[in-house]
Amino acid sequence: MTAHLSDSDRQALRLAHDLREEMRLALPPHGAALPAVSPFVDPAGRPSVLMRMDADTARALMALLGERRAEQAVPPEPRRADGSHVPPPPGPAVAVAAPAMAPMARAAQSPLLPTTFPAR
Repeated sequence: MTAHLSDSDRQALRLAHDLREEMRLALPPHGAALPAVSPFVDPAGRPSVLMRMDADTARALMALLGERRAEQAVPPEPRRADGSHVPPPPGPAVAVAAPAMAPMARAAQSPLLPTTFPAR
């Protein structure tokens, strides 16, 4: 059935399917209809999706995204009435300082990142 589709078409189909499934799992099971997710290949040939949803679904999605953003929010720094910074309370003193690491030892512990990326 998909033999005549290009790689971009197949990737767009998969992207739409995966997004549809994630939306089904993330949105409340009742009250809001699932968004319509359609595969699309943009003029540059990139796999994309188009979404359509009713107002109730849009509100449910906005509420979900707002909850997630609130969970990840960093509390604001404490400030005095004049707006100046309040320093954090002193923590326990560190008895022994960590020895300085040689540059090669630090490099051995850091993650390796690719210097080139595969061509599409």
